[in-house]
Amino acid sequence: MDGPDSPVRGVCHVFHEVVERPSARSVARRGPIGSIGGFLERFQRSGGVPAAVGEETALELVPVFAALDAFELEAAELQRHAEQVAAHRLHEAEEGAKEIMAGARGLADSERDDALKAGLRAADVDASQIVARADVEGRRIEEVGRARLTSLVDEVLARVLEAP
Repeated sequence: MDGPDSPVRGVCHVFHEVVERPSARSVARRGPIGSIGGFLERFQRSGGVPAAVGEETALELVPVFAALDAFELEAAELQRHAEQVAAHRLHEAEEGAKEIMAGARGLADSERDDALKAGLRAADVDASQIVARADVEGRRIEEVGRARLTSLVDEVLARVLEAP
């Protein structure tokens, strides 16, 4: 992002040229129009209007407006670049979110299948236990029935023999 052709490098370079170049005076900064302190001092004394209004003032302002135009162009380029980067990152984030959601759906389906299989295994175990208990109960009922059957047959036979 900070390479030699980077828009950010251009801003720093222009900013350095305008603000960071020292002048003969230690407090003033020298830009494309000369001493900034002296230039601004003219506006400060007169309440915002330069003391000498005329072609000389207009000529002094040409480099200022040229520098502002350069800054505006550079700012517009930086904004376009930032918008492109933001759009690219947003697209990458959306694609990443889609991949995460697809993975989550696959995992959810897998977990749902595993839970279903576990439920079916538990139901099979419960059914096996119920069948085993039913077999035990069936054998008990059969034994009780056989025991009663013998005494019932004996009772029916005794009544038949007693009958006239």
